[in-house]
Amino acid sequence: MLAIIHALVGGLIGEEFHSILLIAIASFALHFLFDMFPHYDANWDKKRFETTGEAVLTRFAKAWFVIDMVLALAMIVSLYNVFDSKKLVLGAFMGILPDLMSLGYKTKLKKNKHFVGFLKFHSKIQRHTNWKKSILVQSIIMGLLAILFLIVYFV
Repeated sequence: MLAIIHALVGGLIGEEFHSILLIAIASFALHFLFDMFPHYDANWDKKRFETTGEAVLTRFAKAWFVIDMVLALAMIVSLYNVFDSKKLVLGAFMGILPDLMSLGYKTKLKKNKHFVGFLKFHSKIQRHTNWKKSILVQSIIMGLLAILFLIVYFV
């Protein structure tokens, strides 16, 4: 799932709830719920990772991840500049945190069984599809989230 979608969901949570703890937990948890929608992720050997814990990423997958995160972080900064809401930023950041945590695989954390268990869980709940269906699904989700943002801020 695009990180922007996770950030928008978290941002909406941040605007609707007053408890910082609830915002953090709900935004983090909803990340996994939204990963269950069919979506495209860049090429990597998911089955190999789920069975052996060894991730093999193509250059395209690495570039896709970096671009996706940069765009999401830029959107979070932009939303903060427009709406001046720290809770929105907290929710948006917590929404993308599970994906950012995957960077830990490139550190000594990849030897930690709890961390690898988290990554395997994150991988197993995702439903992947081809890029055409993914564009359709994610466009619908993005449209619905945009409508919700308009309702939250302007109605």
